[in-house]
Amino acid sequence: MDAFTKLLDVAARLLGPNGCPWDQEQTLRTLQPYLLEEAHELVDAIDSGDAQKMKEELGDFFYTAIFVAKLAEKGDLFSLKEALESITEKLIRRHPHIFGEVKVSGSEDVMRNWEEIKMKEGRKSLFEGLPPTLPSLAMAQKIISRMRRKKLTQKKETSLKCEEELAEKIWSLIEEGESAGFDAETALRRLCKKNTGEGLIA
Repeated sequence: MDAFTKLLDVAARLLGPNGCPWDQEQTLRTLQPYLLEEAHELVDAIDSGDAQKMKEELGDFFYTAIFVAKLAEKGDLFSLKEALESITEKLIRRHPHIFGEVKVSGSEDVMRNWEEIKMKEGRKSLFEGLPPTLPSLAMAQKIISRMRRKKLTQKKETSLKCEEELAEKIWSLIEEGESAGFDAETALRRLCKKNTGEGLIA
């Protein structure tokens, strides 16, 4: 793909001997904030529904990922080719209903199989692999989702009819907590830690 090759050439030039001084000063750690920032900007662009903005932000995010790969290559950690081969192999392995003979009846089966495959790959617990940097609300949803697929918690009956109703309920709880002097992020983070029984969240 010519566009991909050209972008790789640009990245190589920027990181090369006569490239950009700022780019050459970067490390995998210094790029971490930019990865998060670009991810948030892409999410915001998707929310906006603006195709031009989405295209630009996706390009920015994609280049930041390539930048990470190039720094990994520079440090002899792994190559971009190896990273691409790794995700290709993983996708094939974790989709036996597409690339194998496994039968599924819907997305719930797909996700259940996905978790079982990850356990066979060496994951030691149901909650291993959850990024500790996730905000507590996102962390809680991931924990609940994994527990529900393992039938450790039941799907609750709900009268919610739309996303806005959910947002209003969450807002109301945060407002109540703030009035009582509690920090919602801290409270939910501690509950996530308690419910996993692991030190996933500092």
